[in-house]
Amino acid sequence: MIVNFLLYIIVNAVAILASAWLVPNVFYEYEFVSLIKIAAMLAAANALLKPVLKMFFGPLILITLGFFTLVINTFLIWLVVRFAPELSIVGLNAYFLTMLIVSFFNFLVSSIIKDKN
Repeated sequence: MIVNFLLYIIVNAVAILASAWLVPNVFYEYEFVSLIKIAAMLAAANALLKPVLKMFFGPLILITLGFFTLVINTFLIWLVVRFAPELSIVGLNAYFLTMLIVSFFNFLVSSIIKDKN
């Protein structure tokens, strides 16, 4: 379980670097320690807050056929940016594209972890 969490931290760090490189309005100060801090915050938010938010907004997720999970994921990225001054995202489009990149990387890792079990 700890190994999986560390794997998510590494993958989130790569996803943050990829979104800083690919998305125009994502600004990141390139320091290794701050990258690990941001990735750990994002992994913790996904591990702790995301299940609670999905449970709380479950009926809304069902009504929108799952599209409200995009709002939840974007909110979690906004929350991490709010507490990490090293990362700055300007505009809703940049948040959405960053959310897509981070979600794609996390999906890849979760599918690899499930295949091992």
